[in-house]
Amino acid sequence: MMKIWAVSNQKGGVGKTTSVVTLGGLLSSWGFRTLLVDLDPHGSLTSYFKMNPDQIEFSVYDLFRDASERKKNVNPENYVVKTEFDGLSVLPAATAIATLDRQVAQMGGMGLVIASALAKLKDDYDYAIIDSPPMLGVLM
Repeated sequence: MMKIWAVSNQKGGVGKTTSVVTLGGLLSSWGFRTLLVDLDPHGSLTSYFKMNPDQIEFSVYDLFRDASERKKNVNPENYVVKTEFDGLSVLPAATAIATLDRQVAQMGGMGLVIASALAKLKDDYDYAIIDSPPMLGVLM
């Protein structure tokens, strides 16, 4: 059973991303299959793993977009990127997720996209650690 931790604070610059990277690194070094989820539009966690949030092909933004379009069989594994570290994967951010609050305001159930994705990945990972944005909204 996957354990899910969220690191959140309404203020930026308080070490959320650093905490997520450190926890993820420790857990994976101990042999746990770990998924890091970047929900921050700044994409610092994504950038840490040498991915550009402005140019990434598949991201958490695409996961939300595909879920909002009610595409059948949205497989969250298609959006996950394995890192160079054994047992450590990232669901990366794209800067476009900053627009999600406006886009999904009229669509029901968008607050459950991440919960649904993690439920589908529960057998693939021991831990999921979420790097939350420094603001209240659908991503938080």
